[in-house]
Amino acid sequence: MDEIYMLSVYGDTTFTSILSLDSLPDPDRTHFMWGFSKDFGMCGIRVGVLYTRNDEVRKAVNKLAVFHGCPGPVQHILRQFLSDREWLDNVFFPTNRRRLKEAQNILVDGLAEIGIPVFKSSGGLYIWADFRKFLKSQTFEAEADLWWKLLQEKLLISPGKAFCCYEPGWFRLVFSDSVDKIYLCLQRLQQMLHDKIDESIPICSSPPVKNEYHESDDEPSNYMSTSVDDVSEGCSHLKKIAVF
Repeated sequence: MDEIYMLSVYGDTTFTSILSLDSLPDPDRTHFMWGFSKDFGMCGIRVGVLYTRNDEVRKAVNKLAVFHGCPGPVQHILRQFLSDREWLDNVFFPTNRRRLKEAQNILVDGLAEIGIPVFKSSGGLYIWADFRKFLKSQTFEAEADLWWKLLQEKLLISPGKAFCCYEPGWFRLVFSDSVDKIYLCLQRLQQMLHDKIDESIPICSSPPVKNEYHESDDEPSNYMSTSVDDVSEGCSHLKKIAVF
């Protein structure tokens, strides 16, 4: 079980780890994996955990660990970090979950204004968005063409094919970033999809996904009328970088 996002859940959702279960149907074939990269924003640390009761798996991993061991200084820092449970439980995790939920709401509501539905989610750092109606044809070639046009507008949004999606037109958008960058991303999407892409790509209809889109209960703020230059005071340098 890959539980890499187990501490990055928000809203009313609670996560149940496989390790918390009293019994497993097949313990010898059940393996637990987790890492620091997502829940703690430490993608550069490259430290993870594998828990298994299978001796063969453990022996194989131990042989690989000879070449991929965690440096002593890194282990020391992480040990000190994890030892402060009071700060983690009362400050870090609540703040992280609150910020993730706020960022997700901003992105989902903004996409709804543009006309892009998304799958409901209550964990992780990204959303799965439906861009199918913006494809010139329902093919992965058209998805790649749209992805390239997004990239030219400084929008680095990952196409579904990169994650083995069986249907073209789905994109993954990461929202674990500053609010300024999320608003800037929405501004660029609005300008591209409704001002530029219409000139070269005819909009085709796409079949709806039943009961799985996120629809906001609250009326989203009308920030789409604001120009890109006015997204954030003093943040003009953001226009020069790719937005995830």
